[in-house]
Amino acid sequence: HPPMVRPALLFLLPSLAAGCIPMPGDPSFQVRDVELHAEAGPGLSELERAFLKIPNNDSAAENLKEITKMPHVAGTEGDHETALYVKDQFLKYGISDVRIEEVPASLAYPVSRSLRLLKNDGSVVFQADLSEPILASDRTSDTWWRNHTFGGYSPSGNVTGELVYANFGLPEDFDELEKLGVNVSGKIVITRYGGCFRGLKAMNAEQRGAIGVLIYSDPEQDGYSQGEEYPNGPWRPKESVQRGSMQFLSRCAGDPGRPYLPEGAKATCGFESSSLIPSIPVLPISWGDATPLLEALKGPNAPTTFQGSLNLTAGYHMGPSEELSASLRIENNFVTTPIWNVIAKIPGTGSESEKPVVIGNHRDAWVFGAADPNSGTAQMLEVARGFGQLLAQGWTPKRTIYICSWDGEEYGLLGSTAWGELNRNMLSSAVAYLNVDTGVSGTKFTAGATPSMGTALASVLKWVEDPKTGKPLSDLWDGELGTLGSGSDYTVFLDHLGIISIDMRFSPESGSPYGVYHSVYDSFDWMASEGDPGFHYHVAMAQVWGLLCMRLADAIILPFNHKLQANAMHEYTHDIEHEAKEHEMKIDVKPLEGAVVTFERAASKASASSARVSLNDRLAFTERRFLASSGLPGRKWFKHILQAPGLYKGYGSDVFPGVVQAIRDGDSDLAAREIALAAERVSAAAKYLEKGE
Repeated sequence: HPPMVRPALLFLLPSLAAGCIPMPGDPSFQVRDVELHAEAGPGLSELERAFLKIPNNDSAAENLKEITKMPHVAGTEGDHETALYVKDQFLKYGISDVRIEEVPASLAYPVSRSLRLLKNDGSVVFQADLSEPILASDRTSDTWWRNHTFGGYSPSGNVTGELVYANFGLPEDFDELEKLGVNVSGKIVITRYGGCFRGLKAMNAEQRGAIGVLIYSDPEQDGYSQGEEYPNGPWRPKESVQRGSMQFLSRCAGDPGRPYLPEGAKATCGFESSSLIPSIPVLPISWGDATPLLEALKGPNAPTTFQGSLNLTAGYHMGPSEELSASLRIENNFVTTPIWNVIAKIPGTGSESEKPVVIGNHRDAWVFGAADPNSGTAQMLEVARGFGQLLAQGWTPKRTIYICSWDGEEYGLLGSTAWGELNRNMLSSAVAYLNVDTGVSGTKFTAGATPSMGTALASVLKWVEDPKTGKPLSDLWDGELGTLGSGSDYTVFLDHLGIISIDMRFSPESGSPYGVYHSVYDSFDWMASEGDPGFHYHVAMAQVWGLLCMRLADAIILPFNHKLQANAMHEYTHDIEHEAKEHEMKIDVKPLEGAVVTFERAASKASASSARVSLNDRLAFTERRFLASSGLPGRKWFKHILQAPGLYKGYGSDVFPGVVQAIRDGDSDLAAREIALAAERVSAAAKYLEKGE
């Protein structure tokens, strides 16, 4: 068992015998003329100037070092210790209303696992290490967890079968295997990271009849193809493993068991708990352990799109492995055990005090989590420290501010989703949710957001300097707003509750995931030497986050620009036309185009309105009108008709997701109904934005 797991109850699941950023290529919206939007905002107030001077490199580093000194996987003693630490820091910084909210959660922990390559006579050709070595330069790398790499929510199982290589594990990858005559049924599938959320690789393989799944990190994505490996550089070394949740995240976010809800998962999600996680064993492995397995594959040469960067003797093949079989054994312990959200509240005093701004970052990590998520935690504490000093000087925001340290995110957004579902009445009047997860893993500012947030963001970036160049971040930001799918704690707020949301981070310039993601080496030493030496970008993100929060909490007129939303919807409509053309389906988008034009007119009129309270409601709550009460087809929990995680992407997003999925499924009748529903919702949003009805 993992060290110091809190007392738990058994979480029963069937036994089995013999865990953004938008993905590359995902939809995004381009804010044109960033400079004009940056200039559209107000100048700095004296309070804002005072705040920007408070976030500090040394303070951020000190907090990060403290939080990452021990592993803090959700539900463990280390996790509870970090909850107490964050609460104490909030109080120390002068925020008096702080509480720890305990939530029962369905979790799974590793007990043992093995992976071998066998000859037909049962003799062992290769046994995987399944271990991350101790590095002398990484002072926390000697931990129990380095020898217990695992996939969250993978069931226990003991399976043996031939290997088949399925690239990223996308539906089209399995289609390619079928086209080449490679049968997946009864096989163990090996896939590489990238392309979609890891849990959906398992879901797709399971649907094709696979008996087990292995997921490895190919150097093409985050290893030596990107640069020097850690500890000589920032990228993933040979033995490093990306842990993560294997939940079917795009079906329903949050706890697959919903033990905090009397009605359970089925009533909320439309799925039984067992349909939200794999029924076959799944194990993430390093590229070092994957290489002998890939070398064993025979069959057709892999297409160009399946090729990675490994120097395999005969190149990448699809399989099967023929003379050799893989033996995969996993024992995981499923429990129901507490997790801990830490909630700080700064009461507002204006007439709109009960229309809160919520900011959040998750605290739990797969091991130490110096980048993911605790760079964001350190930045959140700097924001809290800044707000505390302003409170001491007499500042009170017009709108209440909640500062939230979420737990259980890595398993599937457990803490934030529970809080959102249990506080939906209070949150019905929330004006925005501001998320920072992996706050710093590089130097390029990136964001995914509701398009109406674009002007407010640009006007804040104008006042924060890029640490490397000294230029305003607004000069360097390319104006791209990724379309939010899922994979971080904004999901419940946007996709389920319809609250305007943003997710921000500094990422590697290459656009690749950072190299030690979800490994034992995502440590303070990695951050100090590779991720953010000097902790300058920690300060910059705290300044952006805090200033954006202050502006939304204190604005007389909320700075949401729905003309940007209208521009985005025009682009989304073109996207679904393109999708239909690719799938050779005839669709009629004229009703939707007409609704978008109506919304565009309403956005122009709303911008000119002078009825302050009514206008603020309309600016903030128009987003709610994009929710469909019945949810998306086949996944009722996701209610937003403009964007949602792609059914087979997870982290990645689809725009007009009900329409797009119907097109991909070849269901023209459903596509027509979803276009009609989208048009009705956009028209309702236009009417509310213009008239408040």
